[in-house]
Amino acid sequence: MGVLIDGAWCDEELPQEVGRSGDFRRADSIFRQRITANGSSGFKAEASRYHLYVAHGCPWAHRTLIYRVLKKLESAITVAYAIPGLKQQGWTFENNPAFPDCTPDIMNGFHYLHQAYTASEPHYTGKVTVPTLWDRKTKRVVNNESSEIIRMLNSEFKGIAGDDFGFLSAGAAEGNRSDQRARLC
Repeated sequence: MGVLIDGAWCDEELPQEVGRSGDFRRADSIFRQRITANGSSGFKAEASRYHLYVAHGCPWAHRTLIYRVLKKLESAITVAYAIPGLKQQGWTFENNPAFPDCTPDIMNGFHYLHQAYTASEPHYTGKVTVPTLWDRKTKRVVNNESSEIIRMLNSEFKGIAGDDFGFLSAGAAEGNRSDQRARLC
């Protein structure tokens, strides 16, 4: 898959994700900032401020796209779609006639998603994953955890979203694991 180690792309895995018996142990992301309606987090919910990096084949990215549509935020949050499959340097954004639904990153001009990560943290060590939520104003990654992104889309964009209906229960919107079922009916 490849990772960034001290800001350089490497074609290997993170050693801290392999346990002594060879089991997988997911490393936590450092990009866990939160967008808030009032901006108290430093990231205010505003139309045209955020950009989402996704890949069609990633179920976690797909659910952020679903929430973007359910909340009618298509005109408020732009999206770049990666070429299918991981390429030599990870998620790649370019014009490719074989994949007309995939789009280059016209917002920042990043050819590889890892460029967004190192623009945010030049010495970043870790995985480069989709979905990734980018802040155009501060020019940095805000968050790359899909569950947190959908909670922000659900609750923090009221008045900006075309649909202010809350699709998550209050407990789920606050991150309560015992109450994270979507209210879609």
